[in-house]
Amino acid sequence: MSIMVKDILKLETLKGIELVGGKSGIEKCVEWIYVAECFEDPLEGIKWLQGGEIVFITGVGMKGNITALTKLIEGISEKRGVGLIVNVGKYINNIPDESIKVADKLEIPLFTLPWEVKLVEVSKEISNAIILSRIEENSMNHFLSNILFGDGDLEGNATQKANYFGYNLDGKCCICVIHIDEFEKFLSVKKIDDDISVSKIKITFRKVVQGILEKYALKVPIIDHEHEIIFFYRAEENSMNRLEKALKEIQEAIIERVNGLSVSVGIGNAYEDLKMMKQSLNEAQLAIDSGKCQGLNNTIRKYKEIGIYRLLFSIENRIVLENYYLDILGPIIENNKNKDILSVQILETYLSENCNLTSTAEKLFMHRNTLKYRIKKIEEALDCDLHNFEQCMKVKMALYISKMLK
Repeated sequence: MSIMVKDILKLETLKGIELVGGKSGIEKCVEWIYVAECFEDPLEGIKWLQGGEIVFITGVGMKGNITALTKLIEGISEKRGVGLIVNVGKYINNIPDESIKVADKLEIPLFTLPWEVKLVEVSKEISNAIILSRIEENSMNHFLSNILFGDGDLEGNATQKANYFGYNLDGKCCICVIHIDEFEKFLSVKKIDDDISVSKIKITFRKVVQGILEKYALKVPIIDHEHEIIFFYRAEENSMNRLEKALKEIQEAIIERVNGLSVSVGIGNAYEDLKMMKQSLNEAQLAIDSGKCQGLNNTIRKYKEIGIYRLLFSIENRIVLENYYLDILGPIIENNKNKDILSVQILETYLSENCNLTSTAEKLFMHRNTLKYRIKKIEEALDCDLHNFEQCMKVKMALYISKMLK
């Protein structure tokens, strides 16, 4: 929970600060401060930025070349910095209009700070604010983790404790999980096997999620957990649309920022009692799993909308599921394997197309008569009539189970 750019405006030593450009970027998170000066190359002073820094300059190295300020703003944006504070009055008197236009375009907050204000005092106060914010975040994460993963009962009023940390969890709340799709496979394909590189990917993941949630004014408590981010959300109808827009933007941003990576989202049911958040977490994870059962990544699913999977996931005895699957589909599974695969594909497509031969043939690129013959052979093998609704339901259920078992 880093402080946002707009939060520094509230600090005591920054009363004289003025925002002159890049206003649309003031909800970006500040990870740290960075004092840089422009020498012959205006980008030389910021080459070590890691992302998330707010940059300070006095202009001492510009030697009157204030056009370099525009290049500096562009460089900060490229390095994913979050703002620029210019100590004006001695080396830089005015900010050029061109620099303000670029700051607005790139959404890089551009501030002026009177020369009388000492950078050492400003940097100290911002640093302290960031550290305090991180201490509070660790305390909040411990508190929320206890709600979701703790074995004992919650002590005291959990809602009041959340309010203490600045989060409103009154009313019905649900859990939202943002899960990195096939992360181990991604690391293998990209040949990434060192902890530092893996950590950088997860940090990028966190920053994207946090930044976009804040962009949509969604202040939610966040927990990092293995290859996913979990957050509590107040389930109010008027804000669910905003949440869904934010989640879609997160998916698009992850794909753009990390080539080959995507995320799936699960949303659990809402409950008034925070003790039920474990249940909501489980539902959110099952919502993601339902997409995996269908071979889908990059999905957004609500538990209440996953249909038959809600029943199937509740059956803990795997043997029961396996036996049902084999009883119904065994005759076409246990024979020639290559034909089995095609038979299952035909069966699955035929049922999803509501037993329509023409549309199924088009989907499978098969001649209608060939398909009709194959359907007849499948019916004979399974001893069923696929025009009978009840028998179709049995087969459909077995197909759902087959996806789960895989």
